[in-house]
Amino acid sequence: MNKIEEALHKLFGKHRLIFWYDENQELMDQYNELSLENVKKIHVQGNEFEVKHIVVKQFPTDQFLLYFNDKKPLNEENWLLDLELANYIFQTDQEAMFLQEMGLSYHLKELVGEHLEFFKAKDRRNKLKEYIDKDDDFLTIRYKMLAVVFGTENISLPTFVHTFGSAYIDNSDRYEKELERYNLTEFFWKEIERKYKYFNETPTIYDFLLEVFSNNFSLGKKTELSKESRLLLSLWKDTFQYREYFGKISDKISTDTDVEAKLNSAVIEDILSDDTYKLIDLKIIHELVHLISEEDISVERVGQMVKERENKFWFQEYENFYLCLLYASQLISLIRKYGNTKYESFNEGVTNYSDVLYEIDQTYRKFVWSYRKTNQNKILSELSEKIDKVYSNDWLMVYGNNWQKVIDKTTKWEPQNSQSDFYNTYIKSSFEKQRRLFVIISDAFRYECGVEFTKRLQAENRFEATISTMVSSLPSYTKLGMASLLPHNNLTIKEGSDFVLADGMSTEGVQGRTKVLQTNAGSRTTAIGAEDFMSMNSAKEGREFVKQYDLIYIYHNRIDNTGDDKVTERKGFDAVEEEIAFLMKMTRKVNAMNGKNMIITSDHGFIYQDNKIDESDYSRSDHSGELWSINRRFIIGKNLINDNATKKFNGEDLGLQSGIDVLIPKSINRLRVKGSGSRFIHGGSTLQEIVIPVIKVSVKDVSTTSNVEIDIIKSTDKITTNILAVSFMQKELVTEQMLPRFIRAVIVADDGEELSDQFKFKFDIEEGSERQKEVKYRFQLSSKASGKYKNQTVRLVLEEPVENSTKWKEYKEFYYTLNISFTNDFDD
Repeated sequence: MNKIEEALHKLFGKHRLIFWYDENQELMDQYNELSLENVKKIHVQGNEFEVKHIVVKQFPTDQFLLYFNDKKPLNEENWLLDLELANYIFQTDQEAMFLQEMGLSYHLKELVGEHLEFFKAKDRRNKLKEYIDKDDDFLTIRYKMLAVVFGTENISLPTFVHTFGSAYIDNSDRYEKELERYNLTEFFWKEIERKYKYFNETPTIYDFLLEVFSNNFSLGKKTELSKESRLLLSLWKDTFQYREYFGKISDKISTDTDVEAKLNSAVIEDILSDDTYKLIDLKIIHELVHLISEEDISVERVGQMVKERENKFWFQEYENFYLCLLYASQLISLIRKYGNTKYESFNEGVTNYSDVLYEIDQTYRKFVWSYRKTNQNKILSELSEKIDKVYSNDWLMVYGNNWQKVIDKTTKWEPQNSQSDFYNTYIKSSFEKQRRLFVIISDAFRYECGVEFTKRLQAENRFEATISTMVSSLPSYTKLGMASLLPHNNLTIKEGSDFVLADGMSTEGVQGRTKVLQTNAGSRTTAIGAEDFMSMNSAKEGREFVKQYDLIYIYHNRIDNTGDDKVTERKGFDAVEEEIAFLMKMTRKVNAMNGKNMIITSDHGFIYQDNKIDESDYSRSDHSGELWSINRRFIIGKNLINDNATKKFNGEDLGLQSGIDVLIPKSINRLRVKGSGSRFIHGGSTLQEIVIPVIKVSVKDVSTTSNVEIDIIKSTDKITTNILAVSFMQKELVTEQMLPRFIRAVIVADDGEELSDQFKFKFDIEEGSERQKEVKYRFQLSSKASGKYKNQTVRLVLEEPVENSTKWKEYKEFYYTLNISFTNDFDD
């Protein structure tokens, strides 16, 4: 089927009569050869009246192809004008053929002729046909032709620029050549000139972008570009498909225009809200490192600055740098405030540490963890050295020495909430009531880790979690801690070792602990390793396993296993992060096996210093006697004699058998033990080692969490300028169950067109007045707001992310009327 036959076939699907004027008789042979099913052919040669009688009277419903081998007559001389107007004229020039194929009106012939090369490819014609509406004018159609050229779904000039710029940075001149080939170059740059006021006799995409970036850089040279250029960059950063290319072209421009030189003398406040270039983040980080190291900036100001950068383009890349700065500032502030805290009593120290001061050790851990995630970047090395010194010397040593004065006065280890009473205090009543209980014991999961884990659990819907304090047995090492958590009447150290017996039974491993549980608590108890538990299918073997027991102890050893190894001890904080994530999975797994009640606890805590341990941190202990076990932080034996470097307890003082002695190095000092690690330690009597969490978890059938509500303070419902200032209000403070809300806000027309830049913000304010819960943003509106959409109703749409996806869903909307004066389209 040739093109003419194919075109006629399509046209007869819509029309009964088709008129074909072949003035030069070029296609008469093709007419004669044509054979169209159910279509009658008539060669009209001065017999118009006869033809009219045939098609109207004789065969009023049949289809006819009327062929004329001369030119179309004037209307006043056309005997068949009424039929012609009611039906279709078949054109056979190339432009007309394309229009007919696409089902478009003949008045577009001039446009097709101007861009004929564009229309020669069938795939381009078909794609354009998908976009075009019958009422489109020439301008709109050319925009849609550009969308076909650039391969974009969004028909907008900013999207074309994003695509063009992205190709340029990939060293592709494809679009430049195609615009030229399809005669669209002049149109494209005239539209750029009209919208952005970019004037250049020989425009190029890179030259244009140089001006756009310079004009929108806080320290850049201002050009004659319109305010629309701000939106161009804002939209580029927020476009998922092209945002990577924004970063690439920004980096090239920053090098080509020597942005670094401009930033060298910049003040942070001048660039804090700017994210045109990556170098801005590097400059801010560089300045904050020195300000925090010199303690010349308040922790509140650092927090404000980090929050300001939180939704900027490069924040995700430098998030761990900013977190390092935030944690460093918080840590120094906390240590300066609490570093020299002293206590009158043992219980006072435990209470104060678990209420407030655990935050110091937690913040240090978070700093080290974030520093590691920056690959220990050299920009932070000065700050890291400062933090290690402040933490070790002004916190651990001073606080440890002060606490040691309390320990020195302690003769018997009989703390409130003793670990040795764990079973009777937390387990027995639940077990006796036959309420199934899961006890999860994570080795070396110290108190501050428990606080973080509890907060994450509280944010988990349908999970309720509370944390309380328990004091570990002494020495604070694994074998004794694990034994203390089992039901028992008495604990003893096995002669010549550090192994612990519960009522004469071994407490080693899962088998030993299962035997103690079943002997002292009853047959419906068991112990299992965490990995074995997690490997079970929840719906089948898991539930069958759980049915057999009312009390299940689950053991996991990640943190201690990592920290106690000299080779891996520096990964101790990595292990904490991994363990918290693992415990979150485990609690969900327990719930999936119909477990509603859990207790998470630990055997002991730990001290960790990331810096190399000084000689002064090692004790020169002159001790003697029968040594059963020696560790960095304790010695167990018989008839031990000590000096001032250690504190001595006898077995009865510690709730163990008589006849043994325990020596504990004072404060944070370590004993020299060959082959043992020195950064990660436990076994001693510091609060970091002995204060451990008891986290009670219950699963509810109803929701336990919600997100804070966001509203706006709306003083008017009219938008009268291209800038709309909006005050967003976080209605509630963030708490354990009242969670933050992340929103994206943009002004949108009824047809879905976005008319402004986007505002993104995480509302996570935890304290403050009504005013402190207010966040202001100035939306920049596009020129369409005062043009195409003038006097229309538009919406300020607030969206929130769809969980586990890149999609957004509408949260709230607020209506405004656009009433912007034309003068607002002029630059200031």
